[in-house]
Parts: sequence; C-alpha cells; structure tokens
Amino acid sequence: MTRMTKAAWLRAVCTIAVLTAGGVAAWAADDVIKTREADMKEMGKSLKAIKGIIDSGGSAADVVAPANKIAEVAGLIPSLFPKGSDQGKTGALPAIWEKWDEFTKHADNLKSEATMLASAGQSGDLATVRAQFDKTAKECGACHKEFRKKDD
Repeated sequence: MTRMTKAAWLRAVCTIAVLTAGGVAAWAADDVIKTREADMKEMGKSLKAIKGIIDSGGSAADVVAPANKIAEVAGLIPSLFPKGSDQGKTGALPAIWEKWDEFTKHADNLKSEATMLASAGQSGDLATVRAQFDKTAKECGACHKEFRKKDD
C-alpha cells in the first residue's frame, strides 16, 4: 500500500464530511417534510370535522377542540418550513421563502382566525361558528393559492 500525502488525506476527510453532511441534510429535510405533511393533514381533518358539525347542525361547543388544533398547528407553521425544505417530494413552492414575511403573516392570520373560531364555539351560537369557519377556511385557501403546488 502507498501512503497518502497529507493533502490527499485532507481531501478524503473533507469529501467524507461533505457527503455525510449532505446525507444528514437530506434526511433532516425529509423528516421536516413528513412532520409538516402530518401536521397539515391534522389541520385538514380538523377543518373537515368542523364543517361536518356545521352541516349537521351539531353543537357549537364541539368545534372548540378541532379549532384549537388548527390554531396550534398554525402557530407551528413557520418552524415547519425551514430553508431548504423545498427539496424532495413536497407541495411547498419556493415563493414561501421568497416571500417569507407574507407567508408567516398568513400563518399568524390563520392562528387568529382559528382562535376566534374556538371562541365562537364556546359562545354556543352555530351561526357565529359558521361565519367564523368561513373566515378560517378562506385563510387556509389564501395560503394554499400562493404557496402550495397545485395537485395534478
């Protein structure tokens, strides 16, 4: 065997470090995307549950828990979209990071609307819940329209 020169040894170590870091970054991005997708699906389930309560003429109080879940996830949205998590299988558009302030404002607005939806549920008035649900759903749609790839 031949001995490696110091320069060759350093290149090999640096190459391994770069490849390892790239693998860790790819793994971390995949993990963030999976977490993000799970949280967004949870939000969607909560919206669907609230719509079902409204459509069936159910109890306004039953919307409190799913509305609080939407508010909780909405508060996490900025942390679910770290830079670099637009790689791989994701519906996230680059516009998220290009218009970060606008994106996070949508998340803040969604959290506020969902919090008001939970309050509407506590009021016991289904008409108030319906009106606030429409505002909450509209905020979800506004963000999707600008920052999410359309499904094929």
